Amino acid sequence: MPTPGTSRYASAAMTLHWTIALLIVIQLCLGWYMNEVLPDHSSAQAAVVTIHVSVGLTILLLVLVRIGIRLAMPPPPPPAGLQPWERALSASVHGMFYVLMLVLPLTGWALVSVHKGPIDFWGIPWPKLPGLGALAADKASRHTLQHVHVYWLIWIIVASWVLHVAGALKHQFDGHPVLYRMVPFLKRPA
Repeated sequence: MPTPGTSRYASAAMTLHWTIALLIVIQLCLGWYMNEVLPDHSSAQAAVVTIHVSVGLTILLLVLVRIGIRLAMPPPPPPAGLQPWERALSASVHGMFYVLMLVLPLTGWALVSVHKGPIDFWGIPWPKLPGLGALAADKASRHTLQHVHVYWLIWIIVASWVLHVAGALKHQFDGHPVLYRMVPFLKRPA
């Protein structure tokens, strides 16, 4: 846990940050591969969908743990010297990430919940999301949810990621270094 005055994130927060980031990249690649490369309704596509669902549910669980850790161990304050607009943009992008890291797996869970058949979570049966009877019966609504999940939310998280990385790199090289705060092996600059 960070001590008062520290400017680094807790090691648990760092571990979850990088694990979730890696899983999101894997998830984007799996989604693209299963939707754009593999033939629709093929056994290969079904196998990748099963992995995609398991990774998505893993992200959901890890994000819930990450939120718990963030509440228990608040992040360090922003670096001194940032402009108010930079602080506001950073807070907005971080907030957007947390919302997306919850909404994307939840919409994916909703999509697999309305299909027939069980949900598999790394070989363990996973419950269907309750209360989706109307969605299961309405093809247009299912299509809309799938469109929002696959196109809108994915591109919003990619845009948020670009802003996040651009902001971190900008600050790293403009006299407000920040990477050491989240990268375990980097030391605080003198």
